[in-house]
Formats: sequence, C-alpha cells, structure tokens
Amino acid sequence: MKKGLINKIIIFLIIVLAIFLMFLFVNKVGGNLFSALFKNNKEEVIEEDSNVIDMDNIQNSLNGVKISTWVTYWDLPSKTFFENMPGDLKNVSYFAANFNENNELVVLDKLKDFYNNTKNSNYKKYLTTVNDVIKSDGSSIQKDTEVLKMLLYDKSSRENHINEIVNLAIEYGFDGIEIDYERLKKDMILWENFITFINELYSKASEKELDLRVVLEPNIPFENLNFEKGPTYVMMCYNLHGGFSGPGEKSNAEFITSLIEEMNKYEVKKDFALATGGFDWAEGEGSSANGNEKVVSVTEKEAKSLIREYNAEALRDEESKYLYFKYTDKDNINHEVWYADNETLNYLASFILKECYDVSLWRVE
Repeated sequence: MKKGLINKIIIFLIIVLAIFLMFLFVNKVGGNLFSALFKNNKEEVIEEDSNVIDMDNIQNSLNGVKISTWVTYWDLPSKTFFENMPGDLKNVSYFAANFNENNELVVLDKLKDFYNNTKNSNYKKYLTTVNDVIKSDGSSIQKDTEVLKMLLYDKSSRENHINEIVNLAIEYGFDGIEIDYERLKKDMILWENFITFINELYSKASEKELDLRVVLEPNIPFENLNFEKGPTYVMMCYNLHGGFSGPGEKSNAEFITSLIEEMNKYEVKKDFALATGGFDWAEGEGSSANGNEKVVSVTEKEAKSLIREYNAEALRDEESKYLYFKYTDKDNINHEVWYADNETLNYLASFILKECYDVSLWRVE
C-alpha cells in the first residue's frame, strides 16, 4: 500500500513536470510566433501608410545631410557660418553677379572679398548670376526680363553671354555656375531661348570642368517646358505667401509634394530649396494682393527680437510647422508675422528627403 502510494506520487510528479515542460515550450514557441506575427503586421501597416511622419526623425531630418545654401552680398555672414548650419554643407552659391546698365556682369567688391576669405573651405562654390540690373546711380531693376531678351535672343548673343559667365567663374576660381533668371512667367519665346541658352551653357561649362545649377520658380509653365539632362535644376519650394498676398507660411507639405510631382516629369538631376525666415505683414497701404498691407522680409533672429520687444506669443501652425504671432507696434499699427525655425525646416525637408532628393536652403542668416 505504501509502495503503491509512492508510485502514484512519482507518476503525479512526472505528469506535473511534463505539463510544466510543455507549458514552457508552448509559451516560448508561441511567444516567438506572436512576436513575429506582430512584427510582420506592424511592418505591413507602416508600408501601407508610408505618409505617416515620425516626428522624432523629423526633428533631425537635416542632421548629417549634405545641403546647399546661398550667401548674399547685402547680408554676408561670418566666414565660419557653416559651423551653425543644420546639415553638412555640400555647395554654397555666392549671390550674385548682377548686370550694369551696359548689360555687363558685375560682382560687388564685398562679395569678392567674402569669397576670397572662404574659397579654401571644404564645399563646392558656385557663382550665381541673376537678372537684376544695378545702375551706377544706385538705382536698380529687379528680375529684369528685358535684359534677358537681349542677351538670349540669338546664338551670337547667347554665345557672348555664356563666355562672359564662364570666364568670370574661371577668373575667380569657382567650382560651378548657378543661373537664377526669374519672372519669365509664360513668355514661351523667352523660355525657348532660355532653355537653349542653358543647354549651350552646360556644354561650355562642362568643357571647363564647371558644374551648373539652374534655379526655377514654382510658377513656371511645367506642361510646356522640356529640360534636358546635364545641369542640376533647383526648384524653389517657397513663396506660397509673401509680398503679393496676405499673411501665411512660405511653404507647406502639400506645396512641396506638388512641386516634386511636377519635377518628376523631367529625367534630370533635381534639388529642392526651402527658405529660412519669413514675413511681417503690417496693416496699411502696401503691395500685397488685397492692397491694404505693407510686407517686409524678416529673419528668424528678427522675428524673435519682435517677440521679445512686444511681448508677443508665438504659436506653431500644425499644418506647416511655421511659427506665427501678432503684435501692435509703437505707432498703433497691427502686424502679423510668419517665420520658419529649425523645427519648420526639418519638417519640410523630410518630404524632400524621403523622395531621396537634395535640399537647398535660402539663405544663410
């Protein structure tokens, strides 16, 4: 009897041990299977909803990314400006060579001096040419298309203009040329001459081992243009709001995405530019679309100074991530300011980077 009881106890313990071991096995295998299934399901959800933005990644979108930027003759930074850039500098465009009243290209002395002080820096340096005319009396014409019509009219005039640009870049030792000719709008004759000019310039620049970038405005007639391979085409992903409109952001995700889609029609090298800073809209007679506001450009630093001076509260627009605030100045005039900070730029850049395109920033502040 005693022996039988012992046998029963042994059998019971064996059964308990077997159940315990089976439980451990099932739990281990089942747990791994569950984890694998969960992981696969999670990956499938992410793949299906690729437009969901990871805000943690956005905050650092430009970290370690090679970017391009501009320095301008009217607001030159320190020669160590690149140390404070949100990404690593790939290209810097020196803005700009203008035309004088004789339709000759001129680079202002202060831009030459800045270039000479930074020419040994470890990034590619481009000389930007713009269709601004600065006269000897100090007056100027911004984005003058009349000078373009004269210089791009026929093969001979284009050749002379191309030689002047290339020789100027070689004289100062630039690595490349950037063309920023604006306000062509829907003048298709001018566009035809411009595209021919770009193709001829690219051929000449390549002979001299100079790179070529071509800046494009967001309102160009995409459907009627045919850009050829060779240059890098830089699309301006800003000017959604400005001196021509009421208050608002310079850019947003929808605007950027639409421009990427338009540029994807061309099998060319592409770059997409964002803008720092913003605008201050003041009530009163001005040049905006509704005719009752005066608009001035502001840097991020200037916007923050206004916030401190007038004890204003800046809010962040959820759609664009731009900051905006209102204040009343000392003359009792109401203002509304919209501007970008690093969070804004990182957020907007994420839509460009996820398409594997390069980013440019207008401009160094």
